[in-house]
Amino acid sequence: MTRIGLIAGNGRFPLYFADYARKGGHCVVAVAIREETSPDLENLVDEIHWFHVGELQGMIDIFLKQGINQIVMAGKITKTRMFNHLKPDARLLKVFEKTPVRNDDALLKALAGEFIAEGIHVCDSTTFLSSLLPTKGTITKRAPTDSELLDIKYGYEIAKQIAGLDIGQTVVVKNCAILAVEAIEGTDEAILRGSKLGNGQVTVVKVARPRQDMRFDLPVIGLDTIRTLIKAQARCLAVEEQKTLLLDRDESVAMANEAGLSIVVI
Repeated sequence: MTRIGLIAGNGRFPLYFADYARKGGHCVVAVAIREETSPDLENLVDEIHWFHVGELQGMIDIFLKQGINQIVMAGKITKTRMFNHLKPDARLLKVFEKTPVRNDDALLKALAGEFIAEGIHVCDSTTFLSSLLPTKGTITKRAPTDSELLDIKYGYEIAKQIAGLDIGQTVVVKNCAILAVEAIEGTDEAILRGSKLGNGQVTVVKVARPRQDMRFDLPVIGLDTIRTLIKAQARCLAVEEQKTLLLDRDESVAMANEAGLSIVVI
């Protein structure tokens, strides 16, 4: 039985990973983040160890003690927590000292480097989950309208640019005008803000980075995303093929269909 480590952030992504890994016959040892990771994870892993977000050395020590030499990072950490509640240990402080530019990509690569330095390989976050990467096409009953297709094309170009600058991965578009760009507040808040500014009926485009590191921060959508889109009275969601994890697919598509929401994979 292969033993694999999991660093679990928030959302359902870590739950999916743990479930698929164990169904594949693997032993999962999870490091969970207090106030972030769902407590439901405890029922899906063989072991779970809880830490505050800044306790990097403790996380590394657990994996070394358990003989774990490969891990997956799944789920995000609320970015504002990095400013409001972070208490970094000595090892994380050294990482910060070596990383003057602290955008998501730079920090995650630096953190991965700390595990690699200890002989712990950081695997692609899609390990065991390739079936959840949708292929190109419309996956709902309603296809995008001509005006929505124009918004998707324009939004994709802008979203790729902001993703390349590591600002965010989502834009909200209406009539080929950008209403909101995702930043530190996260996807859901960007959707709600953009829709309010555009009086609903918006198109949302979510992409991967131009040079996406598949080990972390892959775009993820699921039921929570659909609920937010419906609350925002959005009309269309576009995501990138083979670089977006679609969780709860059947339920998400059914909910979107009921609301008349179009989901297209580009």
